[in-house]
Formats: sequence, structure tokens, C-alpha cells
Amino acid sequence: MSEKEKVGPGKFVAYSYKLYDDATGEVLFEASEKAPDVMVYGVSHEIVPGLVAALKDLATGDKFETTLPPEAAFGQRSDDYLLELDPEIFMRDGKLAKEVTVGAVLPMMTAEGFRVQGIVKEIGDKIRMDFNHPFAGKTVRYEGKVEEVRDATPEELQPQHGCGGCGGGGCHDGACGDGCCGSEGDSKGCCGGC
Repeated sequence: MSEKEKVGPGKFVAYSYKLYDDATGEVLFEASEKAPDVMVYGVSHEIVPGLVAALKDLATGDKFETTLPPEAAFGQRSDDYLLELDPEIFMRDGKLAKEVTVGAVLPMMTAEGFRVQGIVKEIGDKIRMDFNHPFAGKTVRYEGKVEEVRDATPEELQPQHGCGGCGGGGCHDGACGDGCCGSEGDSKGCCGGC
């Protein structure tokens, strides 16, 4: 019987989990077994750092649980991620795009090519947006299971500027933004993506 492949550099990893607000016990996000988050260990940089550490050396079928302070998860809230953008960025056919409403979560792109999501806070002479991750400032707890570990394909080994879920790996209906802003990305060079 061969030994199971373990999570490590160059490995494709699929993992399901529930993400909890550690203070309240509220489920903030879930990646199911049927729709797990994925990453290539050491290549996918949008993954929460503490989660990357928790997955190291696990094998398919292994369960994991880790509690992470803001610094190891989604960062602290910062006024640096509250930006005022020119309305022209959001114009379509000379008018403000209908998606631009107070409270809307809009996909954007930084000058470096990272996808981020911002919440429209105010519409006026400028569009005021909050690019803090929705879970910034929270201590979070992951409870999950490794669904698959295998060698990554050459295509998967190419660095991506993708959108992560709440642990990385894919956009999830805009429910939680992504891990780029406040960690890997820099929202100061945002350009419209709506």
C-alpha cells in the first residue's frame, strides 16, 4: 500500500470547511465537499496565511481545526482601505452603472492585477468604498477536511491573481470578498471592474 500524498510545496489541495466567528460562533462561510476551495501549496498567495500553515503535511481525508487571530487571517480593519474613487470609473454610456448603489459589493481590480471587492459606502462627488475584507478584525475558526492532495499540473503551478474565498480558491457569490485586499493586494490602484 502506497503512502498518502501530503500537503506541501507544489501540491494541489482541495479542502472543505466551515469558517466561524470565534467570538460569537456564527458560521461566516462554508466551502462544501461538493464545492471545496482549492489551492496550489506555495503558489496560491491569496490563501489566509494561518490556514496554509494548518494544512501543511495533512493528507486526503485528514480533518483540521485552527483558530486564527486577525493578523494570521483577514487582517485588522484599516482606514487605508477606505478610498474615494472618481465616478468616471463606474460610468457606462455616460451614466453611473446601475450596480453602483450604497451597500453594493463590487468586484474591482488593483493596478497590480489582483481582484478585490469593495463595498460602496457613499455616492457623491466621489464614490467612497471600503476595501477591508468583511472579516477583517475578527478572530476566526476553521473546521474542515482535506478532500484531495495530488501533484499540481504545470498549468496549476503558474501564479494566479485569482479571487479567493474565505480561505482562498474561488469567488463565492460575492459573499465574503477575497483574501487579496489587506494582505497580498493593494487597493490604492483600483480600477473599475463592474
